[in-house]
Amino acid sequence: MYIKIFNSLMTTRRTRNEIPSCNLEGHIARMTSLLQEKGGNHLTHLTFLKDKEVFWNEEQTVFILYKRFANKLIVLGDPVGEEAHIYQAIKEFSDYGRDKGLKPVFYQISPKFMQHYHDSGYRFVKLGEEGIVNLQLFSTEGKKNGKLRTSLNKLSRNGYSFDVMLPPFSEEVLSEITAVSSMWLGDQKEKGFSVAAFSEEYVSRFPVAMIRDSQGKLIAFATLPTNYKGTISIDLMRKVADSPNGTMDALFVHIFNWAKSNGYKACSLGMSPLSNVGNCHHSFMTEKLIHLAYLHGNSLYNFRGLREFKDKFSTDWEPKYLAYKKTALPIAFVQLLLLINQNQKTKNTF
Repeated sequence: MYIKIFNSLMTTRRTRNEIPSCNLEGHIARMTSLLQEKGGNHLTHLTFLKDKEVFWNEEQTVFILYKRFANKLIVLGDPVGEEAHIYQAIKEFSDYGRDKGLKPVFYQISPKFMQHYHDSGYRFVKLGEEGIVNLQLFSTEGKKNGKLRTSLNKLSRNGYSFDVMLPPFSEEVLSEITAVSSMWLGDQKEKGFSVAAFSEEYVSRFPVAMIRDSQGKLIAFATLPTNYKGTISIDLMRKVADSPNGTMDALFVHIFNWAKSNGYKACSLGMSPLSNVGNCHHSFMTEKLIHLAYLHGNSLYNFRGLREFKDKFSTDWEPKYLAYKKTALPIAFVQLLLLINQNQKTKNTF
């Protein structure tokens, strides 16, 4: 039995025609141009990890980011591009997978295009919620935000400073950022696919928010990609081990103030996995099982802690879903986890 399960997780049905390689390298400029014209979403900056492949619709007006894993084509987020062509692009990609004997799975889709997935025969399960900060509403005032003010004031009194640097970065700055990242990572391996992994090339594409101590030493940073529609994201976050308590709280508040002053309307904090899933009496059984993982899975992953941290800042939460069909959901979940936790290559090539 175990051998059969392993084979279903790690192997794919043989087909006469291997799926063609659609490496991102030759598509980045065209994808960037489309993003600037049409806008992206809370995941499209992960395009620049270059660990995925790209599928273009027939009109070349929509692209879909995906990665093949076993017998799945796992898509990251919603298709990007001309909204009037999204439905047709989903159908074309579904046909593409069917013709190759592979099963498309759409990971972290938004409610916006759910009717299109539904009409293409997909089923859904809620994965969690994306934390969003409305920068016009965010404030550190009031009793609830007393700890945030304390963190800001403490670091300020002790001579810590905040800055946002724009690329291109000097060799010295890149060396500092790399050192902080390496210290934070330690013996851990970089994740990938739906999680940012460090490389100098990736970091060098975005503004970087930094906190320095009174001696000018970098102690924490975060990359700040945009979706080109007035929203900025707090993406890759790293700090040194001996940073003061409240460092990341202070970094986030400074980022919100900087983003607001630079014309951004919202800031995405990314998805909190399993958050608000299956906690209703009428939820599907699968979602109720996910809720149990949320309640009791903190020894492996701090689901509740992550939600509580983001709750200090988020003004809105948007649900995210998995769209799937003709596949066993538990196997799809395990394959997703294996894909995200694959050892990532982070060579600094320009």
